[in-house]
Amino acid sequence: MHGPRGLQEVCQEQRSAEKKYGSVRRSEVTTDIPTLESPIDVMYLIHKALRAEAARVEMVVDQLEEGSSLHPFQQAFYGWVIALGHHAAVEDTSMTALLPDSPPARENEAAHRRLEERLEDVQKCLHEEIGRTLLIARTQRHLYGSVVRAQIAQDDHLEEEEAFVLPLIRQRIDEAQQLEMARRLLVDEGAEARRWILEWLAGELTPRERELLAGFTARFKEALTESR
Repeated sequence: MHGPRGLQEVCQEQRSAEKKYGSVRRSEVTTDIPTLESPIDVMYLIHKALRAEAARVEMVVDQLEEGSSLHPFQQAFYGWVIALGHHAAVEDTSMTALLPDSPPARENEAAHRRLEERLEDVQKCLHEEIGRTLLIARTQRHLYGSVVRAQIAQDDHLEEEEAFVLPLIRQRIDEAQQLEMARRLLVDEGAEARRWILEWLAGELTPRERELLAGFTARFKEALTESR
């Protein structure tokens, strides 16, 4: 996976590509997430952003025409890979790891591996075309099919996580631990730009949701201060 500094560069180039190639559909952006009743509910905001990333990639590959450059697609795709890869890794180490005897948690981790395989299918297609300057129709069809399969895999995974894993977190994990989970999901302590996840999220949320996120991050900062 690429690092967070790469994400910032990707996002800048991605936005430029969108201006050049047209607006990109975003998934479920018209519906606000109204409240975060439990700290782990911040996952709904993250999931919304991941769905938007996948929808953007699907739109970009759908708009590619024979003879066009693969560069806009590469930028959109790697933005999705970076965000999803980091999120899945943190979930495995800091969320489902706290549910040691839970079949849904183990299935959640297995779903991450399956989803990574789907993204690798897209990557493989890109590598096969790396020496080709311009897109051919066969490559566009292959890329589109691979992206749609990865998008469906992500949608299925997020829906199952919301239905089976998040309720377990609410039931079994106390609020302080949930706040720590949220902090790890939203702040990348190992990165030079520790807030890159929050900045990425802000670009995918509505103004009301950004306010919700800002209030929430203040909440776990207060919890960290009180614990010192």
